[in-house]
Amino acid sequence: MVTRVTSQAQQANSLQNIFRITENLFKAQQEIATGKRINRPSDDPAGMRDALLLRTGVNRANQFIRNIDNNRIFIQAGDTSLQSINLNLIRAKELAVSELGGASTAETRGFAASELDEIISQVFGTANTKVKNQFIFSGTNFRVQPFSAEASGAVYLGNSESFQVGVANNISIDFSIPGSQVLAADLNPQITSSTLVSSLNGGAGITPGSISVSDRAGNTATISVSSTDTIGGLISKINSAGVNVTASINSSGNGLQLVDNNTVITQSMTISEVSGGSTATELGILGKRDGTLSGSDLNPVMTTSTLISNLEGGNGLTLNDINIVNGAASGTVTLSSATTMGDVINLINNAGLNVTASINSAGNSLQITSTNSSTVAVVKNVGTDETAESLGLGGGKNIFTTLFKLRDAFQKDDTSAILASLDTLDSSLASVNNSRAIIGASLSRVDNSNFVHAQEMVYRSEQLSKIEDADIIKSASDLANLEFALQATLGATAQILQPTLLDFLR
Repeated sequence: MVTRVTSQAQQANSLQNIFRITENLFKAQQEIATGKRINRPSDDPAGMRDALLLRTGVNRANQFIRNIDNNRIFIQAGDTSLQSINLNLIRAKELAVSELGGASTAETRGFAASELDEIISQVFGTANTKVKNQFIFSGTNFRVQPFSAEASGAVYLGNSESFQVGVANNISIDFSIPGSQVLAADLNPQITSSTLVSSLNGGAGITPGSISVSDRAGNTATISVSSTDTIGGLISKINSAGVNVTASINSSGNGLQLVDNNTVITQSMTISEVSGGSTATELGILGKRDGTLSGSDLNPVMTTSTLISNLEGGNGLTLNDINIVNGAASGTVTLSSATTMGDVINLINNAGLNVTASINSAGNSLQITSTNSSTVAVVKNVGTDETAESLGLGGGKNIFTTLFKLRDAFQKDDTSAILASLDTLDSSLASVNNSRAIIGASLSRVDNSNFVHAQEMVYRSEQLSKIEDADIIKSASDLANLEFALQATLGATAQILQPTLLDFLR
């Protein structure tokens, strides 16, 4: 049987072949030009999905590497600073030992005091080191100089939070150590309902004024805040203001928390200033949230009524004995019966050791001075207990207290205090070395994370290349074959579809 092929069928078939070859030719040209086998999802949907997942992983690993590279300097600067402080402490101990020798006199101890002044100045400079215009020992309060010199010693003005950087999924590493962990004590009292707002922000308090609270249903109330308010009183004002917002102390015990309880939502919960004030900012609750606002650290100062159990962010302290060396009036004071800081101060002041205990000017630790103008009161831990160190009275992380006491002992020619300072110097050296070990461990973790991410990028990039990249040699071969096929198809089509006179008469 003979089948008749119409001119229309011939034309359609010829065009289909030309279009197919042209499309394949374009694809081969595109693979060669871009170097990619997949240029659009339709090229390989499954491959595109895998490629996107791999690329996301590469980008994430690359971001973690950038986090590490951009912030590694904080760890390195911290270790370098502590190494410098360690050397200064060693020199201070050398001076103490030498000035206890038989050839030492009041005059030589005066010279030693002058050198120790230089050592203290160097330690201050190191403790206030800045990296990228940020103080490395201020915790997360980067803009505040962590240590300030006073007549009785040094006070810590930073916070007790560590600067953390994300180095992997759900993993953050401390890139700095707060000065309160290595150079000076910060007893960091927890906020309670009885805490006065005037004691917040390191004792600076808050500026009296009003704040506006708007819940998510659109209800708004204005709350007046005075310097005589307590945290409990302020919370009651917010809770009874007529908005559907519940205020409380946050889970960290260092600030406020506001929770919107509305089920019908028309806007964000908003806490704003009234008449250009700064009250909400100073209370750490300025802003907009979808439902819960956890305020910033309000850093309350310590008072004589502060409970021992509320120190260290609510973890409390276990107090035992401290040893006070103050010339002939030396002895041990037992503090285990104390429940408030006032109790601690009274126990020390009533121990008959000619000393006066008080809260320091920063309101974050204790200080002890001798009532005898010719002696220096040096406070030490008893055995392995760390009560004296924890209260900020001497030894261990209280490096500035240790150095100031030794300097004063040199100036007053107090050999008992110089001898007692040897123990506090040893514990301070141990504290610095322990902190350096912590920093070293952090740096090791950072380096390991960096290596893991670098390897991950290599492996993922290799897999991505296998999925996405074109085989250039094959594509070039396909291009040549398709060009030949196109020319052959065009030639054959010209022979088959030759025009006749009838074509022009239609």
